[in-house]
Amino acid sequence: MRKLFSVLIMIGCTVGAVAQSKVVIRGTVKGDLKGYKKVYIFRDDIEQDSVEIQDGRFTISIPWAKDTVPCLYSEYDTKMRQGPPAFPIVVDGPGVVYLDVDDVTKGFRAGRIRGSKSAAAFQAFEEEREKMRNEIRAEMNERFKNKSKNDSAYNKAHLNLVQQRLIPYICNFVEANAGSYIGAFILGRYQAILPQEELERLYNKLGARQKGSGPGIQVAERLTGFKRAVTGFQVVDFTLNSPDEQPVTFSSLRGKYVLIDFWSSWCGPCKASFPHMKELYQKYRGEKFEILGISIDQDKTAWLNELKKQQLPWPQVLDTKNISVNSFAVTAVPTAYLISPDGKIIMKQVGFGEEGDGEIEKKLKELFD
Repeated sequence: MRKLFSVLIMIGCTVGAVAQSKVVIRGTVKGDLKGYKKVYIFRDDIEQDSVEIQDGRFTISIPWAKDTVPCLYSEYDTKMRQGPPAFPIVVDGPGVVYLDVDDVTKGFRAGRIRGSKSAAAFQAFEEEREKMRNEIRAEMNERFKNKSKNDSAYNKAHLNLVQQRLIPYICNFVEANAGSYIGAFILGRYQAILPQEELERLYNKLGARQKGSGPGIQVAERLTGFKRAVTGFQVVDFTLNSPDEQPVTFSSLRGKYVLIDFWSSWCGPCKASFPHMKELYQKYRGEKFEILGISIDQDKTAWLNELKKQQLPWPQVLDTKNISVNSFAVTAVPTAYLISPDGKIIMKQVGFGEEGDGEIEKKLKELFD
């Protein structure tokens, strides 16, 4: 009997360990689903999984992994609502997360999350951030009724509002949650818009465990990039692939002034700058000058499709090694760097003037005219 009792205890412990090694999401849904009953979950390192809602309830689970941020979406949202249906559920350990959707017509994202402190904190953060974003958008629409969103004055005014309202909100949240994963996650998620001093200050407030998390490591890489992306610094050599998968090594351009243009297929100001950049390239191209386009696109197909549309005559590569962050600390696109023939940074320019009045354009005139 003692042996049997010991075996039962061991089995019970094993089952408990297995149960605790999963993230389980249990949901209740109220309203007419119109026959769209599936709920999906996915994460970078696992295949998408799905279950059906039965009698207004569903349970779906994935294996627990460090820094797990599964994304959830419903068939109902994809068919009946506009906007991105998937949303992240930030969890900092195995266990059960509850999602209560009281009105399905408002979408699953509007459901109340409980049972996980990090998941609930992220939802509260996002609700306030979304409210702030809508207020900024309304104010911008009022101030720039008849102007394009690609207009440089519009972009500058928008950036000012973000700096005045959104950045303090993000910083206060991270500082208040620096000891938990949600603090590191928010810092990593919004690192690109934070000033260097604030990013470094908040990173230093994270505990050792949070610094070692995925978002913490990403922030550390950006801080390294800030230190490298200064005037006079020797560019660390890198190799990225061209559209036809041929490796392009930066050191192969030594001996020329190189204009590095960081851009993306989804960036309106980037595309608006291309006609002027083509004029510059036509004027200065040769043995002493080259442009290297580096796309930060994560969707290779989108990058290739945009290249076909734009017909850019200078070399293009895709940043699959996070060079834009760990070597150049790019926080917005377009961002351009002018590099000397010996591989040192001469200057940086965020945005590329459509009128040819940017600092890099002036420097090129000085060098070649």
